[in-house]
Amino acid sequence: MAFTCNLTDGYVLGCSSIGGVEKVWIGEWEDIVGYTTSANGTITGITSGFTVYEFQQDIEHAGLTQAGNFDRNNGTVFYESTLSIKLIGLDATARQRLVELGRAPLIAVVLSNAGDYYLCGVETSGRASAGDASLGTALGDMNGVNISIAWKSANGVFLMAGGLLGTTITVA
Repeated sequence: MAFTCNLTDGYVLGCSSIGGVEKVWIGEWEDIVGYTTSANGTITGITSGFTVYEFQQDIEHAGLTQAGNFDRNNGTVFYESTLSIKLIGLDATARQRLVELGRAPLIAVVLSNAGDYYLCGVETSGRASAGDASLGTALGDMNGVNISIAWKSANGVFLMAGGLLGTTITVA
C-alpha cells in the first residue's frame, strides 16, 4: 500500500477506553495481495483468504504493541509491532506450539478488550522474536510458554472490520 505524507486532520480526545487483548488468532503468513480500506484506513475487504487458529488467552495474558521507528539521519520510517501471548501449562501441546510458532512465518488477528480487530502481517510476515518454556521456581510461578511475535513494516498493524473473521479469514 502506498503511504502519504500529508497531514489532513487533527485528533479529538474521545471517551475513555480500556486496554488489553481479549482474543488472538494466529496462522501461517500468506501474502495479502489485495485489500480495501475505508477512509480512515481500516481494512474492510481482503481478496485472498487465509486460515487462523484461536490461541485462547486469560485476562491480562496477551498484549500488542506498535513502536514507531523514525530515523531523521537516514530518512526512514517503519513500525515494529509485537504480539505477546502465554500458553499456560507446560505440556506436550504447549511445547509443540512454541516450536511451531518459532519456525513459521506468521499472520495474526487480535481482538482488543475495547472491541477493535487488528490485523498483523498485512505487509510482511511475523517471526518469533522471543520465547521461553518454563516450569517456574516457586509455587506461584507460571508453568507454561511465553512467546513474542514481531512484524516490521512501513505502515504497521491495521485495524480490520470484524466481519472479515470467519468469512474471508477462516477460523479453523
